[in-house]
Parts: sequence; structure tokens; C-alpha cells
Amino acid sequence: MRRLTSQTGISLVEVLVSLVISVFLLAGIVQVYSGNKATFAFTNALAEVQENGRFALDYMSQDLRLANEWGCVPFDSSDTDNINDTLPGSWLGYDSNIHDFLGEEAIEGTDNDVNGSDTVTIRGGKPGQANVESPFFDAATSKLTIAATSSFSAGDIVLVTRCGINDLLIDAEADILRVSGTTAMGATQTELDFAGNKSQRFENDASIIELQTVTYSIGNSALDANVPVLVRTEFGVAQELIEGVERMEIWYGIDDDGDQFPNQYVTAVGADFQSVVSIRVVLLLHSDDAFVTDAPQPYSINGVQTTPTDRRLRQVFTTTIALRNRIGSSL
Repeated sequence: MRRLTSQTGISLVEVLVSLVISVFLLAGIVQVYSGNKATFAFTNALAEVQENGRFALDYMSQDLRLANEWGCVPFDSSDTDNINDTLPGSWLGYDSNIHDFLGEEAIEGTDNDVNGSDTVTIRGGKPGQANVESPFFDAATSKLTIAATSSFSAGDIVLVTRCGINDLLIDAEADILRVSGTTAMGATQTELDFAGNKSQRFENDASIIELQTVTYSIGNSALDANVPVLVRTEFGVAQELIEGVERMEIWYGIDDDGDQFPNQYVTAVGADFQSVVSIRVVLLLHSDDAFVTDAPQPYSINGVQTTPTDRRLRQVFTTTIALRNRIGSSL
């Protein structure tokens, strides 16, 4: 008969040693995980802030460069007899603060007026234009013909400019009109109807550009009042562009000696807006995550250092934009 040998288990000391080793291994794994998580959070926040900053500056730059854009018509804010503005008399919704392109400045702003940040407003044409095509309509009518590929629609405010010299006896070289409707004329042309009559017969030496009044400011998100956003307002209609834009500073480059280069940069309080030839935009952006850095991260704007109370990642973005429609033209 075969005799079975007795079995022995592990001792308590061996169990305790195994547990201690397991604790050290687990602690190492947790430390690696925490480090990777913190690195990921920081990298993600940095990418978020940089992408939002680049987008905000690019978007603003496109609009700011179009300040005082009047196509081929000479524009002098002190003498606007060459431009026929039909808006005040043909539109019950006319608001002189946003629709008066002749009386208001092409660029202006306020200092620390909204949420402790500046605002900036520009007036002028949008990119792109359409040429007037045959058939041509006589003066004192409210129609023009353009190519069907043009993107004008009802409600648009447009500037019709005569770029040639087809009639030296006509003082006005341009009309400001509001589009009341569009009609397709076959596959290649569109007929524009206006709320007011034209001052003259525009022919194929004339072009049409859409006008805009745009204001940039800092507001609060409609989804979360605690989240700051960069707001673009066109003709009184606000659009939230980028979240996390905490502050905006606008500096105006003033040409004091007429050489079309800025002699100094000033805030809106001390700005002669008719002498502005460039704009410096400073944006402060923060990350959505409030616990990115180990401690509150100080930032500096215009030489003034500020330490916030949270641990968000912050970055200051700055760009200077030349107003190409002010350089090389009379102000």
C-alpha cells in the first residue's frame, strides 16, 4: 500500500512578503498612470489653447483688414458727396449706429467696456465682388443684373461702385443699397432688386461688394455663463466664435505725420480713429480644464503680471494687423 506524503502550504511570512511586493508594484503602476494622465491633460490643454488662439486671431485678422474697404470708389469721410446712401430713406429698420457707413468711423473701439475687455468695430466691404452685366437698367430704377454665381441675398447691404468714367457729369460714383430680393434670369444671371432706387445707370464698368459692420467683444457663453467667449456681432446679430477667450486688449497704431506708418500705439481712449493705420490685438485664452497646472500660472499682458486663482493653462496671443485700405489712400 502506497503512503501519501503530507502537503505543506506557504507560511504567513511569505504571504506578507508577497503583499508588500504587490503594494510596491501597484504603487509604481499608479504613479506611471498618474504621470501619463497629467501629461495627457497638459498636452491636450496646450493644443486646445493654441488652436483656439490661432483661429481667433486668423478670424479677426480677416475682418480687420477689410476696414474701410470701398472697392474702387475714393472714400473721404469728410466729403461723401460722391456716394449716394439710400438706406436712411428706404428702410424702416435703419439704425445709424450700425448701418451708417458714411457718418460712422470705419474703425473704432471702446476700452475695457465689456467684461473688463476692449471692443473693436470695423465697417467696410466683404471679400469678393460681382460685376454688373447686361441688360442694364436706367437711373431711378431698383434693379441690376449680375452673374448667377454671385452670393448676394435678400437683406444684404451692398455698395455699387462705378470704376470707369462713363459719365463725368454724374457726381455720385457709388450707391449704398439694400437688396430686397433676387430673381434667377436663366442659368447664368441673377437680377437684384433693391429697396431704394439707384442714382444712375450702372453698366459693365461697375461692381458690387457686400458691406458689413462687425464688432468683436468678450461675452459669456449661452450654455454656461461662467465660460467667457469671443463674440463676433455682425449688424447686431451676435455669434459665439471661441470659448475660453478670457480677455481682449486692442491697441491702435496712429499715424501722426502722414507717412502711413504708426508712430505710436494707444488705447481707444486716446485714439484718433481717422488716423489709425494698424491694430494690435492681444488675446488671453485659458483651457477648459480647471486643473491642468500644479499651481496657479501667472501671465503678463502689457507688462502687468497677474496670478489667477485657478489652475487652468493660460496663454497670451498677440498679432499686429496693417489696415491695407488705410495705407496708400487718404484717411
